[in-house]
Amino acid sequence: MICPACGAANEDGVLFCEKCKADLEMPATTPSPQAAMSEPAANPAEEPIALEPIALEPAGEVNPPASFEPAGATPEQPPEQPMLLEPVTSETPATEGTQEGSGTKPKTAVPPPLPSTPQTPIPTNPKLVVVRGQRMDVAYPLYPGKNYVGRTDEKPVDIDLEDQEATERIWTSRQHAVITFENGKLTVEDLKSLNGTFVNRTRVHPEQVRELNEGDVVQVGTVHLKVVFG
Repeated sequence: MICPACGAANEDGVLFCEKCKADLEMPATTPSPQAAMSEPAANPAEEPIALEPIALEPAGEVNPPASFEPAGATPEQPPEQPMLLEPVTSETPATEGTQEGSGTKPKTAVPPPLPSTPQTPIPTNPKLVVVRGQRMDVAYPLYPGKNYVGRTDEKPVDIDLEDQEATERIWTSRQHAVITFENGKLTVEDLKSLNGTFVNRTRVHPEQVRELNEGDVVQVGTVHLKVVFG
């Protein structure tokens, strides 16, 4: 006979269940939760878990090996060394006309040539032309060597200016100046005259040699003479 309370099998004619002591003549009811919990249904699919024997070590302090690392711990790494960076050098871009690996030097810009200064023309057939005096446009040629300028008296001169000044205003000395024509140069020197010698309104002091160029104006006394070549 099946117990209506717990479902256990009993012998026929038994009034009470041998397992849960329930009245077997009671109508079949849903098993109580206690009965269901007291006997869990057997699951034939489950198999007993075989446990491996655990070997026990003798009591005492166990020092883990040097290489032992706890689970989940990351291995200790040596401190990182700072990375040495090589200095960055700026490379000069190759100029036009150079090839990499060819060994040729870059072309450098050549500065333009400086303008040439005009050279003083070499005197050819120099002469002095009167531009201010009693006799205008009179030309006095200059010869190689020394050419003395003044007024003829006890000592002769090469350029006599006596007739170029008025008799009431004579400023030219007898040995007034000397003009030298040597080595392609024309120079003038004052001979300690009373009223002085001037070139382009600038005084030439005694024992001072002044070079003459074409177009310069030499003043001797009151007479003005222009230097002309050719």
